[in-house]
Amino acid sequence: MPQLAPALESALSVFPNDLIEAVRDAMLPSLGEGPRNVGVAELISAKDFPAKLAQVGIKPRGQQLCLSGLWLLAGDLDRSHTLSQGIGEPEGSFWHGIMHRREGDFGNAKYWFRRVGAHPVWTSLAELHGDLYPDADSFVDACARAPHAEKPSQSECESVQWSEWQLLMAHVIQ
Repeated sequence: MPQLAPALESALSVFPNDLIEAVRDAMLPSLGEGPRNVGVAELISAKDFPAKLAQVGIKPRGQQLCLSGLWLLAGDLDRSHTLSQGIGEPEGSFWHGIMHRREGDFGNAKYWFRRVGAHPVWTSLAELHGDLYPDADSFVDACARAPHAEKPSQSECESVQWSEWQLLMAHVIQ
C-alpha cells in the first residue's frame, strides 16, 4: 500500500490498532472491483465493529460513512453500495459515486458525484491533482479511458483515487 497521508494517519488514530494496521497493509484499490483486502474485511465484518466505532466517539452517521469507505478498501463494492445508497448526505453520495466508478458504471458515478455538491474534498483533490482531477466528471472520464490509454495511465488514476479515498475517509472520521 502506498504511504498514508498525514491527515489520514491523524484521523485513523481513533480506530482500533488492528484496523489501522490492516489499512496500512491493504493493497492499493484498483480502478475496478479488486483487490480483496481480507484483513480489512474480517475486522469490519465483526458484529461488534460498530460498537468499537461508537466507543471512540464516532456517531452512527459517521459509522455508516466509515464502513462504506472501508468496504471499498476491502474490495466489496456491494456492501459499500448497500450502505452508501442509504445515506442521504453528501459524503454518502461521494462514496456511492466512487463505488459506481469502480464498477464501471460511469454515468451513474457522475450522477452521484453531482449530488455531492460543493465539498472540501473536491477542493483538496483539485489542488493536489488538478491535472487529473479538475472535477469529478473529468476524473470519471480519465478512469474510463485509463485501461486503454497511454495517458493518463491506470497507475496514475489509481494513485489519485487513493488520495480521494484518504481525503474522504479523513473527512468522515473527523
